[in-house]
Amino acid sequence: MKRLLFTLALVMAQGVAFGAGVAAKPKTPMDKLTIRLRQQNIQIQRDEKAGKLTKDQAKALKGQVEAIRKAEIADLKQNGTKTLTDDQVNQLNQQLNTLSKSIPIR
Repeated sequence: MKRLLFTLALVMAQGVAFGAGVAAKPKTPMDKLTIRLRQQNIQIQRDEKAGKLTKDQAKALKGQVEAIRKAEIADLKQNGTKTLTDDQVNQLNQQLNTLSKSIPIR
């Protein structure tokens, strides 16, 4: 429930920022990865609400997004820094690409 509220607040904040003409451009590959993870969760929620996904399908897809996020955190801890290597970013993006194919087209 906390995660859902956080996601909703984040979506609302993004809507305000984009509506106000403030273009938040990702600066690093990690920023882009974080945005993609967020967008995947949002799309899954939309598709579930629209009836394109069942509750169980949405839950499974959200679990996959969470697994990718946990892999990102594990990579950061392994590096001992606040950044990922290019190879790590590429690997996580490949996982997101595969996941994207599981989500119905809008």
